[in-house]
Amino acid sequence: MMTTTTTTTTTMKKERDDDADDDADADGTLLHCWWQEPATSDQNTQSLTDAGVENIAKHTYKSGQYTYLDNAFNPLWQTLTDLLPLWLAPNMVTTLGFSHLLLSYVTTWYYSSNFDNVVTMPNWVIFLSGYCSIAYYTLDCMDGKQARRTGQSSPLGQLFDHGFDCVGNLCHISTQAGYLGIGGTYWFYAFQGSLFLAFFMAQWEEYYTGELKHAIGNFGVTEMNYGIGLFAIMNSLLGVQGRINFWSSSVADYYYYVPSPIQQTIDSLYVVPDWFLELEIKHFGLSIWLLMSVVLIGCSIHRVVTHELVTKNKLALSAVSKLLTPVVVSLSPFLLCSSTTILEQETRYLSLCQGLLLSYLTIKMISFSMAKQSYASIQIDAIIPYLLVLLWLKCDTNLTSRGVHVILGLTCWYYLYKLLSWSHSAIYQITKRLDIYCFTIKHPQGTQQYKKGM
Repeated sequence: MMTTTTTTTTTMKKERDDDADDDADADGTLLHCWWQEPATSDQNTQSLTDAGVENIAKHTYKSGQYTYLDNAFNPLWQTLTDLLPLWLAPNMVTTLGFSHLLLSYVTTWYYSSNFDNVVTMPNWVIFLSGYCSIAYYTLDCMDGKQARRTGQSSPLGQLFDHGFDCVGNLCHISTQAGYLGIGGTYWFYAFQGSLFLAFFMAQWEEYYTGELKHAIGNFGVTEMNYGIGLFAIMNSLLGVQGRINFWSSSVADYYYYVPSPIQQTIDSLYVVPDWFLELEIKHFGLSIWLLMSVVLIGCSIHRVVTHELVTKNKLALSAVSKLLTPVVVSLSPFLLCSSTTILEQETRYLSLCQGLLLSYLTIKMISFSMAKQSYASIQIDAIIPYLLVLLWLKCDTNLTSRGVHVILGLTCWYYLYKLLSWSHSAIYQITKRLDIYCFTIKHPQGTQQYKKGM
């Protein structure tokens, strides 16, 4: 009798363990939800479900293709990584890199609070921002190598790495908008919205395909990040007047350098409209960027809706619907088109508020992709407060400029708190499950043997 009871108990325990494994392996990305996501751990007080945390523990990062520049710089990144102490945790390398961008952001905030005065932004500030971009990306490429070198590779590294990449967009935007002087214009809001949306869609694509695209041919994030840094340094060398003269000149100023026979041929075909010739160079450059963004976004959507997993499970509509919230947030400043004073005077706070919200949405997508959790198409808790604030600013004619400033400032603090608290909860769950620390090495393993250039 006792033997029978013991056998039955053992069988039941094995069944429960098998059920737990099945729950952990369940792919929530195949399920659709409009606004109510599955309840998370501890009575819905945590960021991730128990099954989601288990999936993250099993997650393996699948890197995209390397570009020519990636392969060229790999030996340098490896050499620099070998100089790091073995007690330095990989996530601290990532954080050290991000601290450079934070320094850049704070400095440009002080000298160009609204991105609209090129004269107030000294050359050394632009040079510093260029250096910070290069230093950040270099350290960003070293953290994974340090993880393998110390035997500390974990899924948490991907969350840290890509999470800082997302928030770092605010810093890159701050630098470029500062020396271009586009604050308070529709160009700025289109530029920021398109950049954050493109970044979100890269993570959205990984959510469905399992692969993060970070290069097209031989052009990718390495070329982009180093290019941003070098471009800023070049602008710092132009000097204030040089930057003003160059970026404020029109396309026509350079069109007339085209040889006369070619000009006459083009003019005879009526392919160059007057409005195009009147564009300032900075607006021409931004137009090229926006056009590229549209192409990248279109390619990303095409890759997802035609992916085998999506077509097999008929998820195309569900997948596209998950773009609703970030698209609305990206376009949200244009809700204030009738309140041009707010758009012109509060560029910095509108930028920060929108950037923090889009960063929250993106970091959540990164985590849910790793956890295989269902991501709601409409992120009600994130977007509703933001839209209500914008509608308040738009409709309340009794608000003073000081009142607008305070409201936007408090909204920024709210979304900063939301981003940090959600991230802290997710990090706590992951570190507890993996039995690791976030910023220090809990289980030293010594120098590991790993391939050069990985």
